[in-house]
Amino acid sequence: MSLRTRLLLTTSTIVLVVVVTLSFGVSTVISRQLIHEVDSTLDARIEAIAATLHENQEIPPNGRRQRNPLSDALMPTRFDTVTQVIDPAGTVIIALGEVDLPITQQVINIANNPAGGSARFTTSIAGVKYRMLTIPLVNGGALQLAKDISEIEHAQQRIRMRLIATGLLGIFVAALAGWWVARRTAKPIQQLADAAEHIAVTQELNTTLDIHGDREIEQLAASFNTMLGALRLSSEQQKQLVQDASHELRTPLTSLRANTELLERDTLDAPTRDAILRDIRAEVDELTSLSSELAALASDQRLVEEPTSVDLVEVATEVANRSSRRTGRTVTVVANSPHEVTVRLGQLERALSNLVDNALKFCPVAIPVEIIVTNNRIDVVDHGPGISDADKPLVFDRFYRAAATRALPGSGLGLAIVKQFATDHEATTSVSDTPGGGATVTIAFV
Repeated sequence: MSLRTRLLLTTSTIVLVVVVTLSFGVSTVISRQLIHEVDSTLDARIEAIAATLHENQEIPPNGRRQRNPLSDALMPTRFDTVTQVIDPAGTVIIALGEVDLPITQQVINIANNPAGGSARFTTSIAGVKYRMLTIPLVNGGALQLAKDISEIEHAQQRIRMRLIATGLLGIFVAALAGWWVARRTAKPIQQLADAAEHIAVTQELNTTLDIHGDREIEQLAASFNTMLGALRLSSEQQKQLVQDASHELRTPLTSLRANTELLERDTLDAPTRDAILRDIRAEVDELTSLSSELAALASDQRLVEEPTSVDLVEVATEVANRSSRRTGRTVTVVANSPHEVTVRLGQLERALSNLVDNALKFCPVAIPVEIIVTNNRIDVVDHGPGISDADKPLVFDRFYRAAATRALPGSGLGLAIVKQFATDHEATTSVSDTPGGGATVTIAFV
């Protein structure tokens, strides 16, 4: 079922429930009010008739029944109500009207008990509904007064019909309004779905959606455009990574090919052969390092590792000890103020190890490399030749290598991995000059 159909059905159903509830409530209130007015009329008249009958002693003493007597007490009720007086035995002794009112056991009980209260109910006589009130008389017997409420019944029926007609009209109008709202709401969503399908088929990530509608729809379209922009950037970065990787792999592969061709010569002496083998091993190590760094850049560590709270001093100490054991160089940790951050531990260790390896590469052997932890900031300090101002904005780009370092081993991906780590954790990276010479690379967490 489409969204448009669901919205239309939902709107119509809600209006139907509201109309039915309101119609029932209005009909009930009007009916009760009309019956209340009839009861008020009966109360006023029956009290006046009972008082007049008692004062004038107009009840026949011999118990004979009188039909439509012309007494002053009963004349006001002759034309719009039915009046009936019964004795304690339930015998009708005065009747005014064209019908006889029903005499039930409850009515007889009232006739025999002057303090027995009154009875009020709706009854049907010859197919006509009457509202009847019975009260006891002082000298015994009961007075019954009934009013034809057929007109009220007809009025109630007309009100119900009008409410039904109004309700049907309201449902029809609501259905039209629901259809219009559903169409207006579903149209931009359908446009968005069509655009997504088109992009999935054609792979055209340069598409930009221009969809207008309610604020939520425009926000959805803007989010979709943002997603397309991210996909477009990711695609461009992947293409650039493949191109750069191909370029960087070409040099060691060419060197390996040349060295293997040299090894095929029978005229090589042992020292030359050993030198060529050392070169091959160095090229293989470089390819291995490049492959690992490419894998680190290509994989999204956010999907592999969950962030945990770590102490920056403990991580820095572990990386420093590991680098010292591997290289035999001195790497010191200066803890100005311990601090914990929430990061992916493996990614942090890889980034910090890359910074330390770069520092060891350019720092003189006799001078230690320093890792300084200050609050939420890590500085890796070396005392080598430093980085020129022209190269500082570019050192975190993939495969970028300054002119002064191109003769040294390395792939140009180490600082790019550091930058990726910082981006994933909303941190910042920067490069500054070390006092006295060298470079200081900083990772600052928010």
